[in-house]
Amino acid sequence: MDDVADVLIIGAGPAGATAALSALRARPQARVRLLDAADFPRDKACGDGIAPHALDELGLLGVRDLTAGHDPVLWLELRTPGGVQVRARPPRPNHVIPRRIFDARLVEAAVAAGAELIRHRVRRVEVRDQAVMVDGEHAGRVLIAADGANSTVRRAIGLPRNPDDHLAVAVRGYAQEPAVDERGRAQLIDMQDDAWPAYAWSFPLADGSGRANVGYGRLRSELTSRAQLWGELSRLLPDQPAEDLRAHHLPLSTWRPRQPDGRVLLAGDAASLINPLTGEGIFYAVRSGRLAGAAAVALGGSGAGTTYRRALSRSLGWHLHQTSALSRLSKHRPALDSALQAVLNRPELMDRLIDVGLGDGSLPPAIVPLAVRAYWRRLRRGRPAA
Repeated sequence: MDDVADVLIIGAGPAGATAALSALRARPQARVRLLDAADFPRDKACGDGIAPHALDELGLLGVRDLTAGHDPVLWLELRTPGGVQVRARPPRPNHVIPRRIFDARLVEAAVAAGAELIRHRVRRVEVRDQAVMVDGEHAGRVLIAADGANSTVRRAIGLPRNPDDHLAVAVRGYAQEPAVDERGRAQLIDMQDDAWPAYAWSFPLADGSGRANVGYGRLRSELTSRAQLWGELSRLLPDQPAEDLRAHHLPLSTWRPRQPDGRVLLAGDAASLINPLTGEGIFYAVRSGRLAGAAAVALGGSGAGTTYRRALSRSLGWHLHQTSALSRLSKHRPALDSALQAVLNRPELMDRLIDVGLGDGSLPPAIVPLAVRAYWRRLRRGRPAA
């Protein structure tokens, strides 16, 4: 084909749109094409939380004003399986913006920067010597797979989906916002005791509608039916009956495929970049999209995969190692309770913990002895150790 894009991106969500913006910022004359099965604006099942870490990434690409019409949510409230309750004010507030709005704004910025947006549902991918072909209609010297948790591209290049014990399933809906505390709105995460890791959430939109994004998720390996998701959501948030319920997969970063060499790059959910502690994926999507877009135009061909894999490792490697380790540790529920109890009166450590859950942070060594002391105090008070 004569009509070969420099960068062909499958999926125009946050990872794909950011990849387009990054490629065009690195090489403004590049031909960047975005393929997506949907027209924008479109809904996407998600918790809708937008952390400041994700906005920082987009700010590096000159994209701002994405939060217009949505006030910041100042507080974060956690309830652990063992009964520890934490209400913290992060150093920078989060936003809650429906993906129908957020994604459309991001796609609009990519198109304004020079990307071509085409509606197309991908069915077949062929990796050739000089390009990657999609359905015999579109070709790119580099292809970025940003097509989500059930990535067609990932399957086409022979990479399996996550095993059930590294794959979460969540249901999301919208409900009336709970009464606002006098200190301000809070994003609530209510962790479940009998199926940990599992939790319900309630995130206020703060857009004047009086609504909140509510949901519930758990590991696929612990799920008996989709109806169970609806039932647990109603049980854990009885005062917020939800409408517009939709389920979605969350491929956790504890089982990431190795980024292959060559012309196909995996970004966002397609690369299993979902934080196993919080289910956060927007930050990973825009960080990986930014790195993938830059790598795609840096060499413009078969070396892109290697370049991108190394950049991703430098950027997120240690953080992903820590979140995987913490995910395994958190399955011992008293350890999770003790860690949160330890940072309850240490705002600087709570801030670091929030960065681990919402961005690319890592925990300081100081938290370990604090958590151990909190654990033994719980034992002395007669609470169960396991």
